[in-house]
Amino acid sequence: MKKLFTLLTASLFALCVMAATETANEAPVKEEAPNEEASKNEAVYQSTNEDGEILHPFKDYSHWSLSVNGGLSQFDGDAQQRYNQLLSSSHIMWTVGIEAEYTFNPAWGLILGFQYMPYQGYTSTTDYGKNYFRGNMYTIQLLGSMNVLNLFGQYRKSWRWAWYINGGIGFTFYDSKTQRDGEQGPSPMQPKDVKEGRAMSFPIGTGVEYNITKCFAIGINAYYRFSNKDNYEGEHYTKGTMNDGEFYATINARVKFLQKSREGGHMRNITMYEFNNMQSGRAKDYQDQIDSLKRRVKMIEDTLEHHVFVMLDTLEHYHATTPDDDEDSVPNFRDREPNTPKGSFVNYWGESIKPNNCEEAIREIKEAMNFGIDYDLSVYFPFDKYYLTNDAKDNVEKAFKKLQENPDLKVELRGYCDFPGKADYNLKLSENRVNTVEKALIDKGIDPSRITKTGKGKLPNPPQKEYKNRRCDFYFYK
Repeated sequence: MKKLFTLLTASLFALCVMAATETANEAPVKEEAPNEEASKNEAVYQSTNEDGEILHPFKDYSHWSLSVNGGLSQFDGDAQQRYNQLLSSSHIMWTVGIEAEYTFNPAWGLILGFQYMPYQGYTSTTDYGKNYFRGNMYTIQLLGSMNVLNLFGQYRKSWRWAWYINGGIGFTFYDSKTQRDGEQGPSPMQPKDVKEGRAMSFPIGTGVEYNITKCFAIGINAYYRFSNKDNYEGEHYTKGTMNDGEFYATINARVKFLQKSREGGHMRNITMYEFNNMQSGRAKDYQDQIDSLKRRVKMIEDTLEHHVFVMLDTLEHYHATTPDDDEDSVPNFRDREPNTPKGSFVNYWGESIKPNNCEEAIREIKEAMNFGIDYDLSVYFPFDKYYLTNDAKDNVEKAFKKLQENPDLKVELRGYCDFPGKADYNLKLSENRVNTVEKALIDKGIDPSRITKTGKGKLPNPPQKEYKNRRCDFYFYK
């Protein structure tokens, strides 16, 4: 009980000190807009809020890492121990283990691990004499992982250092051999070897880790593992509580798996500050898109009200006063067949449409609707980049299908950049963007002769860095 109380007291004290330190440093820092040169030379991955990339915390970030550890361990059971001695008198042994972790976000993760731990020591009682024991423990454990620095340091900017508190449940297989030590005289019960022992275990511990690179980290850890068994020493006659346990301290090396398709990097390489900015940045981007749609709808409404409807009223008045001798609703000045029978189907020029040509006319109308720019298919790029994101690849696939379904259709790729940076640099960047989209269409089977490219450079209005300006539009024509 004293051991548990000491461990919990030390952990709580360290937690309170770290929380107080981080809280004192949590003054918000004014965010500066990154320039192009800084973006090109940036060594770490950026969140959505800092460089405009639309990143999803699960789809665009890697989460898996693998860690191996090795160190020292000490069995804490019914080994001989002096009165009021804090630590066990059993032998200090070695231990090794391996862990796979899935990091949900910068503060929380889930660990599946395996730990091998040999142990040995001796017991000594007046009734049963002195017995030597040695054994092996093999534990499979599932742990929850909490990064204290990120959880309580919401505004810290560095991801290099991490302090973890881990705890969970495990299942231990163990075996032990016992041996009487010297002449102990008669004993009513002899110790008995344990074969295929099983026990539940409850590990709790802490560790500090330093991320040397985006892919590699090292750390130190200290654990205590409780158990629900009391016969690891092989003495079945021991009348104690079920409280055998183990101390172990290890050094670990961790490899973080980075996937090329996850442009955000690894979740362990960002802070809660960046993570929260990314979440709010995504919400802001969605709101910007909604606002942009509202502006476009308002512009269309204004155009209809002040131009189109006025022109329609004028045309209606004109048609009402313009001669139409054959009464086919096409005025004489435009009627190429001025003597069509009353009730005939005619086109815009007053020419008769035979019933068997209606389907062809409908097809031509549908094809005409495919011309022009389809803004729903526009491809958007991260800041100062010209690779295709996951959303961009989906839109390229839609444009490919549209061209595939309409063999006579051609497309012009028009590339744009946002305002920051020099004009020459942005012109080259816009050309690289259309080249990337062109290559993707050609790789899918579109004939290069059906594709033309135009790099437009940076958009002067509005003069600011916005995600919607970093794009490539598809202009379809025949």
